[in-house]
Amino acid sequence: MTDTKMFILIFTGVWCLVGVVFLAVGLAFRAAFRRREERMRARAAGTVVEVVRRMSSDSAAFYPIVEFEADGRKISLESSDGGGRKRFYEGQSVEVLYDPDDPSQFMLEGFNAQAIVGKVFLIIGLACIAIGVIVGVAVNATSGGFHIK
Repeated sequence: MTDTKMFILIFTGVWCLVGVVFLAVGLAFRAAFRRREERMRARAAGTVVEVVRRMSSDSAAFYPIVEFEADGRKISLESSDGGGRKRFYEGQSVEVLYDPDDPSQFMLEGFNAQAIVGKVFLIIGLACIAIGVIVGVAVNATSGGFHIK
């Protein structure tokens, strides 16, 4: 096998391996999101009462403080559904999904970063695998195949 073919074989294998790792991470995120979503069986109308700006070393993130009612009690908590751009504003109505056994565990419908991250990892994983397979097949087809001695 020539050095070029060996390089292409390794290149293909590395891209596919990276793709599998990204797929595994993406599937883990999706599974964790589904488990969290299953616990959030109760719904309530909520209102953003404040938007908190959190600073890290080089950027800012904005997190809404949401007020909603659960079991006759008013609950006001900071959501983990924040991000680098200000998506929420004071007075905004939001749909809250929460765990009826522990209303402090909640998420905002349609704003869950964990689900988005999972999808991004899945897409990157599939793209890496596709790159590896396409390059491997293309090189194999144009060079008469791989022959390992």
